[in-house]
Amino acid sequence: MTIFRTLILAVVLPIVSGCTAIAVGGVVAGTSVLLDSREVNTQIDDTGQRLRVLQAISDDEDLSRQRIVVVAYNGDVLLVGQVINESLKQRAGRVAHEAGAPLNLFNELEVGNLATLTDRSKDTWITTRVKSQLLRDTTYDTSGIKVITENSNVFLLGIVEENIAQHAVEVARNVSGVKRVVRVFNIVN
Repeated sequence: MTIFRTLILAVVLPIVSGCTAIAVGGVVAGTSVLLDSREVNTQIDDTGQRLRVLQAISDDEDLSRQRIVVVAYNGDVLLVGQVINESLKQRAGRVAHEAGAPLNLFNELEVGNLATLTDRSKDTWITTRVKSQLLRDTTYDTSGIKVITENSNVFLLGIVEENIAQHAVEVARNVSGVKRVVRVFNIVN
């Protein structure tokens, strides 16, 4: 009888675990779609645009060895990360423009050493603190603001009113460890 119970658990447990992962993933994805101020179709278009740019960068032998993060938001493309020289920064911009056809291209790649795991961990911690500070203040609806941190530089994206953009910049500037705040907002009235 004990072998029978063990066998049932061995078969059922992975199935239930998989369902849990799918359910949790669905909730997270659903929440991110709801909190995003873009239309669902725009979110889908941005995902396609990001994937096209990532593929083009990956197809370039030199660029694929750099640290390039691609963010597509409302038809715009933001490039952050590090490349080893200025010509690779310029090439990454051209490749992103040709592959993604963005409305605006923000090439914020830095020339220098590639970020270490420690650097990226610090960036994640800064992003977490900026997001939590933005959500803490209920005076402004900042839930649709996307925060990206690269090498202690904070990039703020979203479709917001000017007063909310100014508030978000001020919040981010006052988070410990932030070197620079870059506005990549689409301002609405």
